[in-house]
Amino acid sequence: MQLFEVEHIGRRRLGLLRDILLNRYPQVDASQLAVDCGVKSDWSMASRDENGSMQAVLRVMHTLRRGAVPDIALQLGDRAQITDSGLLGYAVLTAPTVLQAARMTSHALSSSNYLLRNKIVVKEQYASSVFSVTSRARPHREMLMEMSMLAVWRCIQSIVPSGRASTPAEVHFSHPAPDYAARYEELFGCPVYFNRAHDVLITPSTLIHQRIPSGNTALIRSLSTELRELLGDGYRGSGIAARVRRALVENPQSCAFSLTGTAAQLNMHPRSLRRYLADQGHSFREVCQEARMALAKQYLSNTQMPVKAIALQLGYRHSNNFTRAFAEYFGETPEAARRREFADQDASANPAR
Repeated sequence: MQLFEVEHIGRRRLGLLRDILLNRYPQVDASQLAVDCGVKSDWSMASRDENGSMQAVLRVMHTLRRGAVPDIALQLGDRAQITDSGLLGYAVLTAPTVLQAARMTSHALSSSNYLLRNKIVVKEQYASSVFSVTSRARPHREMLMEMSMLAVWRCIQSIVPSGRASTPAEVHFSHPAPDYAARYEELFGCPVYFNRAHDVLITPSTLIHQRIPSGNTALIRSLSTELRELLGDGYRGSGIAARVRRALVENPQSCAFSLTGTAAQLNMHPRSLRRYLADQGHSFREVCQEARMALAKQYLSNTQMPVKAIALQLGYRHSNNFTRAFAEYFGETPEAARRREFADQDASANPAR
């Protein structure tokens, strides 16, 4: 199971569309709309179309924009959550700064099959997040920009200390102002301009350089629970080794992959933690390395994060140190492991090739 992929995001968006219709627009026949747009009756996924659920989301939004809900893309973006992106969302929540999180997300978008592309430009006073769409998404550009730019901003608000009180400096859209243009400023909380050369989210540089608070409890717990299921039995139970592994996954910033940081997270003295682990036949170095390598394997398999970003996430100051540790642990470099994993995934998805 991959935690971050286009299909994962598409299914989340379909579920949100269904909720919006049932809660706000009872006059819309959601069941018939699903049939017309190639969505399963429970709105869990697309029932046709090789491009999957994201294309189904676009078909539904296109139908609604022409009729009952012209601002449906904005409403969908407003409901976005960091947890929609699975493992990438976990990486964002545990990144050291907003800029690092933004760069990881930008790289993931540009390297995946998603319909959007993004570039981060940081200057002295402002940081600009410039969006564009792929060629096959051009017919839906306006909808994608409405949904995605607001969704990105909602995710930024979820990781900064000021939360919903944070606002961009300006937002630029390349399309003409729609009839519901006033809704944009209401949702973004800042001046919004239309008919501009590019689609850009402009934020104060002070915000982009902020540290992400460690222990964003509710969100990390939601994502780390799913992640621990992938990591296996070693993260369950009440034994000290399992508690250490869970602490490293749930609070990597606080633990800092160090004995001192992990002991503090567990409300223990470092000497006591070392002794308890030794009593069960473990060392902290061994348990920490297991957790790091397990996370590394998931990042390599289920995200497009660069190796350098993965190294930073796992507490390595230099990517070469991470590459060496990974090769010693698994017998192959991170790049080779990623190529092999993606080749295996492609073979499983296309057995006839």
